[in-house]
Amino acid sequence: MARLPFLLASSVALGLPAVAAAEDPAYPPIALTLTCGEFRPLLHAQPKAAGTAIIWLDGYYAARNGLSELPSGWIVTVSRGIGAVCARPANAGRTVLDVIAELHRGTKA
Repeated sequence: MARLPFLLASSVALGLPAVAAAEDPAYPPIALTLTCGEFRPLLHAQPKAAGTAIIWLDGYYAARNGLSELPSGWIVTVSRGIGAVCARPANAGRTVLDVIAELHRGTKA
């Protein structure tokens, strides 16, 4: 129960609503199966939609793989990596989570 005040304070500090709001079409739900083809429109649809998807999916990957730190500059690295891979039409069906996994492993995506 001690975590509830922390979570509420964190959500307020981040400018997030403390309660779930009705779905906003400007911010579509982010699926773990989000493909590069689905990701590309987020770059132009809403200024923060693509960034939100990147942070969410990278955080999910990190948690699932026991990564407990966010290295300095990682958000820029992962954003550029996803942008470069997803810009290629041949990667339209590839999941963004797969791209993130390759970036974390340090392999060429």
